[in-house]
Amino acid sequence: MSALVGVVGGSGAVGGAVARRLHRLLGPEYRLRIGGRRLAAAEDLVRRELAGRAEAMAVDVYDDEALRRFCAGCRLVVNASAASYLVVDRVARAALAAGADYVDAGGDLPLLDRLTPLGLTRQGRTALVTAGLMPGLTGLLPRWLATTEFHRPRRLVVHVGVMDRLTPAGAVDYLLSLRTRDEESQAVWLDGRRVTRAAGALTDVELPFFPGRVTAYPYLGYEGERLAVQLGLTELRWHAVFDGGAAMMATLSRLQGAMNGEGDLSAAARDLAAAAELDMFGKRPYQLLVFELGGIGPDGDERTRTLVLRSADTSEITGTVCALAAAQVLAGRVPPGAHLAAEGLAAAELVEALRATGVVRAFDLFDGAAADAATVEEGVL
Repeated sequence: MSALVGVVGGSGAVGGAVARRLHRLLGPEYRLRIGGRRLAAAEDLVRRELAGRAEAMAVDVYDDEALRRFCAGCRLVVNASAASYLVVDRVARAALAAGADYVDAGGDLPLLDRLTPLGLTRQGRTALVTAGLMPGLTGLLPRWLATTEFHRPRRLVVHVGVMDRLTPAGAVDYLLSLRTRDEESQAVWLDGRRVTRAAGALTDVELPFFPGRVTAYPYLGYEGERLAVQLGLTELRWHAVFDGGAAMMATLSRLQGAMNGEGDLSAAARDLAAAAELDMFGKRPYQLLVFELGGIGPDGDERTRTLVLRSADTSEITGTVCALAAAQVLAGRVPPGAHLAAEGLAAAELVEALRATGVVRAFDLFDGAAADAATVEEGVL
């Protein structure tokens, strides 16, 4: 009998990408169960793209009994549904109670904090949180770069730019992330510690590899800080890069109350998603990650390497990373316990698999700083 892999939210943008990728990745020994509140949408996905090795089932993440039925018999459950702040550990607990392992495209630290005390290592169960683009891949790639190119990494500069439409759930999570941005804003990692208000925004500037003029906001979130501690970095500077975005910026200014927990967060998210749609008019979506890492190489040499990743669909790359993470769990490549995906996955294996999918349009590793590498690339083009 085929082992069941359940995808909650499987008919959504990210969940659909997870389902399609798992359908291609997994052999005949696995069968997919696609769940969503709208059964017709899940059935349509199964019929059009997953026929033969998948089944559809209605599931509401706020209905305990529906979650129990969905997770029953699953070897692994992937959650790609709703906003993380609303779901938190509801799907995870149902999956683990059914004896399944668990992978979440989102979740962040609140979910990890709830799963850590459950003793999953002792139970032989595995749970991966934030198995998506950001956070997730943004934390995994510097680890891969550090382990493959360096004996002792020291300095990391990160620029993350996403120009794309927002799903309603993605808009909610984005608004919530801004609640903690005040304490993270302008912070950097220097000499082994967080330094607040240490860097200012770069407005209307040209950055290596980014198209046109952009704005870069420095901040230090939990993903960057954990990365700095675990790699032993002396310096880390992390930037969110915005390309245009006039409608979004105006909407964010108007939504200060929602970001502070006042009013209807769902309505605010719909407004923000609509603003993102306006900002996308006439532009091509992209996701661009630039990592510049310096330190001591394997031969004792001082070196700098720049890694550049480009893709063109946020939901597709998020779902692909999540599916590849699920495949590693099924293959026993992730140890039991609760982990952030960037810390629990086999980084080199995931990078190799991600490059083979075709979702990543460019994955380039340059010798030298980002500015020098961009000049070389422009010369080649």
